Amino acid sequence: MDQTKLRLFAATAGVLLGLGGVLALFVASTIALAEVMGLAAAAFTVAGVGLLLAASCLLFCLQPFRSMEDEVDEVEDATADALADLPIDALRSFVERRPLTTTALAMVLGYSVVRDPQTAQRHAERFFMSML
Repeated sequence: MDQTKLRLFAATAGVLLGLGGVLALFVASTIALAEVMGLAAAAFTVAGVGLLLAASCLLFCLQPFRSMEDEVDEVEDATADALADLPIDALRSFVERRPLTTTALAMVLGYSVVRDPQTAQRHAERFFMSML
């Protein structure tokens, strides 16, 4: 088995065992409550607690009432963090290994910016969006 199939198998087994554990917990809770309030009432109580827990997790994780501005700010922060982590050492080594190529690229970039700034800005935006 290769590594990907093995990880997929392990993830599937983990999910199934987790669901089995939750099911066993709910069954044990129902049996324990059945002695106090009857089987039907215990089943409805455990089901209600499970639904309440699921709804609270969905509200906490999905956050459906967040504003669009908050989500955009979060994406912008993540993008800024990703761009801040660009491999500067790789650029430095490229400049050290190929100084003439780097100079030519810088000249072409400078000429295109001076010649038509709006087009250069559009191309830069497309480039950065394609990198994300």
